[in-house]
Amino acid sequence: MTGIIILYLFCLIRLAVPVELPWTKVVSGGSLYNFLYQIFGCEITCVAGHEIYVYHIFVVAWGVVMAVLLTRYLIQYHRVVSYFSEMEKTEDTELNNILDEICTDKEKRNIKIVQTAAVEIPCCIGIFEKRILIPDKKYSREELHYIILHEYTHLDNKDILTIQLINIMCIVFWWNPFVYILKGDMYQSIEIRCDQTVTKKLKSAERGNYLTVILKEYKASVQEKEFRKPAGAMPLFEDHSDHLIERFRLVAEGKQSSSRIGRILVPVIAVALLVLSYSIILQSRYEVPESTYGLKGDSLEINQKNAYMYEKNGEYYLHCEEGNFPINKKTVKLLEKNEFNIRKGGR
Repeated sequence: MTGIIILYLFCLIRLAVPVELPWTKVVSGGSLYNFLYQIFGCEITCVAGHEIYVYHIFVVAWGVVMAVLLTRYLIQYHRVVSYFSEMEKTEDTELNNILDEICTDKEKRNIKIVQTAAVEIPCCIGIFEKRILIPDKKYSREELHYIILHEYTHLDNKDILTIQLINIMCIVFWWNPFVYILKGDMYQSIEIRCDQTVTKKLKSAERGNYLTVILKEYKASVQEKEFRKPAGAMPLFEDHSDHLIERFRLVAEGKQSSSRIGRILVPVIAVALLVLSYSIILQSRYEVPESTYGLKGDSLEINQKNAYMYEKNGEYYLHCEEGNFPINKKTVKLLEKNEFNIRKGGR
């Protein structure tokens, strides 16, 4: 599951950082890219001598909506974190004893348990000031143990930070439906990894008790008829019954991603796919009309097979069937990028 999460994170990185590397190869995107280019490159009007294109409108709309959504999310998250940070640590001996059993003293000093009526389901929150939030209702000691263990595992895996990055990425690319699919998969993968970590040391009967606690909380949330969680928090479960069924099945079957080869191979594949995605870029491609250059009669096509560059006395020339033509350094870089050979010291 860790390898799959890394792969998802790389997908987000690729989406957020669309750079072109020195070895990137340009490949024709086909008719679809040409169609999109025609739409976004369509001129709408001209204002004060500046042409306004469709993509200008799109970029402005993208920026405005992103700014509004991001501002609202950051304000909500700040309010939630501030609200729960001001709450005093719960002085419940039983809760603190359970936390002592789960984590070391050094780790415990960074985590506080707060039992409050402000939340309806157990969850955790905070990147720096970490809080485990438990609803203000009666739990048995066994139930509290499994709840605190689950939320502590989220905090220990730095899942809160991962979730914030995913939420921000969805806000930045609000127009892309695939980021929401990616978000759902990421949430589910994080929960499955948490379940696997929690149940790795549990016996079969204990795994059943762990699932019973989650199911009990899910039933309680259904009865409330409204699923609410603090902004940026990691709850005991998400409000998706199919996701919950998948988690239950994996825990009940005791499947663990314990293969050492798998833990190494999946991240390696993820890195390889990331590098490969930067090695190829799809672009629109059209045949250049002769009228663009004001040519009369037949024009000559040059490529890597019938032409090459050479340097003579510090100057660069392009050699082809029609002769030798002086070119500037900008053209040299362009031709080198298209794999034209260059010969030093003349022809």
